[in-house]
Parts: sequence; C-alpha cells; structure tokens
Amino acid sequence: MPVVIAIDESNKAAAIVIADYDDLPKIVREFRGIRHFREVKRNRNQYLKNEFKPKLEKALEKYYLEIKYHTKIDHYFWEDVEYHARFGLEIMVDDKLWRAVVDRFEDMQISIVKEGDIAPAIEELKRKLWKAQKEKDVVTQKQIEKELEYYIQRSILITVADNYVNLRRRGLKH
Repeated sequence: MPVVIAIDESNKAAAIVIADYDDLPKIVREFRGIRHFREVKRNRNQYLKNEFKPKLEKALEKYYLEIKYHTKIDHYFWEDVEYHARFGLEIMVDDKLWRAVVDRFEDMQISIVKEGDIAPAIEELKRKLWKAQKEKDVVTQKQIEKELEYYIQRSILITVADNYVNLRRRGLKH
C-alpha cells in the first residue's frame, strides 16, 4: 500500500505521520481549518488539547493514519523512517531534517518535499490560478486547481505532524 509520510522536528523530538495515499483526501478533509499551533495567539495548550486532539483521534479511528513519536532523533527514529519509506511515494520533511533525509534516501525512488517549499508553491499556484481565471482558460485552471489541492494536502499533513509533536512534547498525551 503506497503511503505519504510527513516528518516534523521540534526541540530534538520528532513525529512521523504515515497516511495511506488513497485515504489522503479524506484524512485532510478531517483536518480542514486546522491551525498550526504557533498561529494560535492565546492558550496553545488548550487549542492542542481541545481542538486538535479530538480531530486527530477521530481521523485515527476512521482511516489508515499512523503517528509515531520519538523523543530524540536517533537510530530508532531513522529505522522507523526507513521502514515506512520502502512503501512511500513521498516524504514531506521539516526544513531542519531535510538535508539528512535527502542524504539517506537519495538513491530511493521517493519524492522528498521540504516543508519550507510548500507555502511559496501554494502562493505561486494561487497567482497562476487567478491569472487562468482572468484569461478564462478552463483547462489550465483545472490543472492548477488539482495541483493546488495536492499542495494544500501536503501543508495540512505536515501541520498535523507539527501539532502532534508539540502536543506530546507539552505532555498533553494522545
């Protein structure tokens, strides 16, 4: 079964989110409207505990979604990543770990996406979509919408990983 993997690191702890590629649109739909915990102005712990955690539990019950938490990045972490990468189509990775992931998996046939490249790509696609709508180019518009949707899915999945690592790090266990 092909999977998509999102890896996020925060203060030397890491979360690995493994999602079935076929379930990805449904999983992302569960998390629509999710905010990155750093975007929350007040009481981030309450947000993680009362808003993010229930959505996560619901998605874990309904879909093939697996989350692994590592308190440090060691050989156990890399063994987990290597195991899941064998079935992976794509790895979305935090900017801090990107070079290490690329070095480890450069010979594998897997796409590696840097978290920092996702937001600029979304903005660029939105500009292209606006231009296509203005020119009434329906074919280009449909292609861009499809690509934009996939970038948004990537963004949401990496946000899930980021929020989860911070949920666990703050002791608000899942």
